[in-house]
Amino acid sequence: MSGWPPSGDALEAALKTESITRTLLTAAAVALVCSAMVASSVYLLRPMQQAWTQVERNRAIVDAAGMTAADLDNAAVVAAFLDLDARIVDLPSGEFTEPAMFTDPWSYDHWSSADPAAADRLRYVPIYLVWQEGALRRLVLPVDGTGMWSTIQGYLALEEDLVTVAALIIYRHGETPGIGDRIEDPAWLGAWIGRRTIDPSGEVRIGVARKPQDRAYQIDLISGASLTSLAVGDLVQRWLGPDGYGPLLQRLRRNPAALTAP
Repeated sequence: MSGWPPSGDALEAALKTESITRTLLTAAAVALVCSAMVASSVYLLRPMQQAWTQVERNRAIVDAAGMTAADLDNAAVVAAFLDLDARIVDLPSGEFTEPAMFTDPWSYDHWSSADPAAADRLRYVPIYLVWQEGALRRLVLPVDGTGMWSTIQGYLALEEDLVTVAALIIYRHGETPGIGDRIEDPAWLGAWIGRRTIDPSGEVRIGVARKPQDRAYQIDLISGASLTSLAVGDLVQRWLGPDGYGPLLQRLRRNPAALTAP
């Protein structure tokens, strides 16, 4: 048969072609297997990641409620969170509500895109009440706003007078490490405690200032992180105003009897 056996050059070319094909097929198979493994890992670990996020959120709320969550393990944090009186507020009216879309106030996370009710987060927001012997001790309010590079999320707690700051907890943000993340500094957050949120006329006065004129209401900005710290002041002020918790707080201050222990 003409051309058989193949010449050395032809044999070398055939082997080279087969080698390239085998390499490409092997690479494709490895990529496919790796992709399947990554996808499976993400799917299997998602419930664990969601549970961990939930615990961290609960820890921030428990901290704002006045319990030292750092001293509690995860199970204790969840138990303390479930002991709080969680309610959902219709922001425009300032009324407590229980729309059919919510399973319960404790599980509702208005910041989570995974929550089917989160689309209404600008209207329906969960708040948390701390009771002691039938008397309200703290009111914990979620707050958020735009920082320098990210959305800042936190929890503002008010004393029983619904005017004085009891705590401010920064829960989550994406600000610059070593600069913007100084809004988490315990000393700076501690400076919020005891500040008044409104003046006698009812105007929201709480905020961050470069040179505070009235320390009953204002907190020093953070040098080197001025824009981020000012953003925190702005978001707190906005959430306490008419487009946030203003209607709820005004209603409860005028009629404390509207707020009763469960």
